[in-house]
Amino acid sequence: MLLVVLYHAKVVFRGGYVGVDVFFVISGYVIGRLLIDELLTTDRLSFRAFYTRRFRRILPALALMLVVVVLVSPLLAPFGAEGRTNATAAASALFSANFYLFANEVGGYFATASTLNPLLHTWSLAVEEQFYLIIPAMLAVVWKLSVRRSSQRSTGSRLTSARLLIAVIGIASLAMCLILSFGPLHGPRAISFAYFSPFTRAWEFCAGLALVVLPARFAFSNRTLRIAAAIVGYGGIIASALLLSDATLFPGYAAILPVVATMIAIQASMHIPRAAAPMVWLGDNSYGWYLWHWPLIVFAGAYWTRSGDLPLVIAAFASLIPAVISRQLLERRAVPRVSGHVIALTAACVILPFLAILASRPVTHRIDSNPSVAAAIKAASIQPLFSDPCGRGDRLGDALAEKCLINPGGTTTIVLVGDSNAAQINPAVAALATELNARVELSTYSGCTFIMPDTETPSSKLSRCERFVRGNLEELATNPRDIVLVAGATALRADKVRGDRTSAEVDAEYTRGLEATLTAIRATGARTILIAEPSKPVWSRPDWAPKNCSPLAVLDSIERCAFVPFAPVGAADFARSNRIETAVAESAGVERWTYVDTICPDNRCQQNLDGSAMWGDSKHISPAAALRLVPGLRDLLRSSTGTTPG
Repeated sequence: MLLVVLYHAKVVFRGGYVGVDVFFVISGYVIGRLLIDELLTTDRLSFRAFYTRRFRRILPALALMLVVVVLVSPLLAPFGAEGRTNATAAASALFSANFYLFANEVGGYFATASTLNPLLHTWSLAVEEQFYLIIPAMLAVVWKLSVRRSSQRSTGSRLTSARLLIAVIGIASLAMCLILSFGPLHGPRAISFAYFSPFTRAWEFCAGLALVVLPARFAFSNRTLRIAAAIVGYGGIIASALLLSDATLFPGYAAILPVVATMIAIQASMHIPRAAAPMVWLGDNSYGWYLWHWPLIVFAGAYWTRSGDLPLVIAAFASLIPAVISRQLLERRAVPRVSGHVIALTAACVILPFLAILASRPVTHRIDSNPSVAAAIKAASIQPLFSDPCGRGDRLGDALAEKCLINPGGTTTIVLVGDSNAAQINPAVAALATELNARVELSTYSGCTFIMPDTETPSSKLSRCERFVRGNLEELATNPRDIVLVAGATALRADKVRGDRTSAEVDAEYTRGLEATLTAIRATGARTILIAEPSKPVWSRPDWAPKNCSPLAVLDSIERCAFVPFAPVGAADFARSNRIETAVAESAGVERWTYVDTICPDNRCQQNLDGSAMWGDSKHISPAAALRLVPGLRDLLRSSTGTTPG
């Protein structure tokens, strides 16, 4: 638990998310011990008693957290949560948050969009509940069949049947996890399924179950061996949390280390005295702490967006307060044990979050209608640059989506190609289609620098980005357009490909590629214009975006959701990109247009300019800022060829 909290608070443990895997193993062990003990004692399981205990332990505290988070989220949740808070709450109340998150979170658990959801952490509770729904029944069936085969069968034989079941489920689950992570189905969706699915996590619970049915001869026989094993086990868990990171392909093979280490630690700790009192207290409150820590961290980060990680740490430990209150009010107090009352309590715990969702809607509408909040929501709409049809790599000549082909009957054809730095000015180019009687085609691919790939590389070996670029260049050569606008992230390109090479080597390679691309387009007879990458402001944090902020932060001050006000532009990387673009445009004989003065007047940037939010995230201007480019772009397109300032 502590590892997960510190990971979420961004303290030391980059791979602290393995705390969930540790929890799954411990949960399998604890539940397995209860189930196996009951089977050994009575030869049967009381499902009513088992689920009554689980529901009394889990549901009231979960329902309370869901209700509170849903009611305060309209004011405290970041804009990027986009209503997923309520949907996740509904799924959590129905024990299916993991399936909802798999289906709806773009990029998986580690993606920025996911980490803005204050109920993201409920996926693991859903997996646990799904495990509880299946495993007891399967164990009971196998045990009963084992007893029926022969009334003389020994306890050891019955345990053998249980061991076989656990082994089959565990091996099948691990195999599925590895196949989805590394096999022929490998891909972002497959990895996300492997992360959220109970089918690919069952092996971790089975690892804990296996310890319960492990033959006695595998127990650590003496104190020295137990201490050594404990050091290895706990050391393996800590090593996992230190060595892994968000960039690790997970779960996959990487999950094996913390799972095996946890098994060793549990086995070694069976005969070691209980931990010190503070750790016991922390363990007693761990469930409530898990429930409350993540929403409070998300809310703190969405309000104190310019204060680094300190607010996250404070929120993480402050969440112990509601955790303790929750335990005192709900977990330790006697709740009804009569079956009918337990059913009523369970129904209430499921229904209350839905009532909270209904109650939150008018509050959300009232807050969103505030002018400052509405402006911030509009700025946060940068996401379509990465997901709408005009930014996902649809090529010219293909069936472009309707919104990417504007005024198809225009007499002049204007094309915009490039990466997300091109997509960010889509609104400006599209706005001029009717006025200039132009057919406008928007073909961009976020994250794909528009540089000509090696002409000798077979198409089958090209990446999707390279196929996008080559396909567009071939289409422009076959069916020339009148005007071609090219835009891209020159400075970031250098950062991406630097590797072991020097900056000068990377710059030279990029210069050659960009010059070849522009020369090829110009050779088609098109008027070719290179749109310069604008310098970016100095941000208080690299992952800044309006979507990271909460309505409460905006209502306090829109600059709370911005970079350092009036930060100067012209950092070294962008000065270098400016030199490259200027030299390439001159060498290739094409025009170059810059619009930095429009979005950052007097070489100063700010988020709130004339009542509009100017930046959609730390690297892209907002749609409102893009529309400010219309006058300058109109003058450029109406002018004769030649370099035109923004």
